[in-house]
Amino acid sequence: MEESGKEQCYRTVLNVLAKRGWQLVRDETGFAEKICAELRQRETTDTPERVAIERATIRHYCQVLHGACSESGSSLQKRAFEELWRYLYPIALYKTHNADLAQDLTQQALEKVWKKISQCREPGSFLSWATLILINEIREHYRHKGHREEKSGESNWVETEIVESEMEHSDESEEHSEFSQRRNASIDDGFSQAVTDETQRELFAIIRTCIKNPQQQKILVDSFFNDKGYKEIAEELGITVGNVHVLRHRALSALRKCEAFIQFIEDQLQ
Repeated sequence: MEESGKEQCYRTVLNVLAKRGWQLVRDETGFAEKICAELRQRETTDTPERVAIERATIRHYCQVLHGACSESGSSLQKRAFEELWRYLYPIALYKTHNADLAQDLTQQALEKVWKKISQCREPGSFLSWATLILINEIREHYRHKGHREEKSGESNWVETEIVESEMEHSDESEEHSEFSQRRNASIDDGFSQAVTDETQRELFAIIRTCIKNPQQQKILVDSFFNDKGYKEIAEELGITVGNVHVLRHRALSALRKCEAFIQFIEDQLQ
């Protein structure tokens, strides 16, 4: 990495921290130097340098965030959980489309993070681990409580298994909505940026093991990890947006029942 490359690396690291409002790093220059030195020591032929720097920054900050959340009773811990709240709440809001419910579920997830933090085996994947806890809280809510929907002025109670598909529903108009356009920024590219390369490779392998249909595999990978919308995926596959919805729902249903995926989730939460 040449001198200009070093400066670019430093700027990228600091931009990641500023963009996400991450303020737990006491020595930002030293933090950036550590990350850039690590990247200089290894080849990154398969990953664009900017992306590699951003991922390394997130991984290192996850370690900082994990450490701060573990400092019981300190002002640093309070700040850390505030940052974690800001990260998780938009995910809960996007999944539930209900601000009050999203707040309740995010708070429940934070309480579980606080109680189980010693069980996080990879501090570099702390945001991923916390996100999995939140997703589990959301699924448990819909599984046990059901969901009330209004139709023609009548209140109907819908069973959980139906509503879980509704949680993941997104129609074509959402692709162009203001909320959809803000979503990527508000949740910092979501789940995929929080996982390490090793964890991501493991998830890819699990998807290939659990999902036999190549189209369903592509839909899951593109929607979760490649930040592609349903319309874009539909155009690439030569199918309708409605078919993308159906295939994605079937793939998720199969994934939830797959022993390899269930074991992966259990391992992450232990």
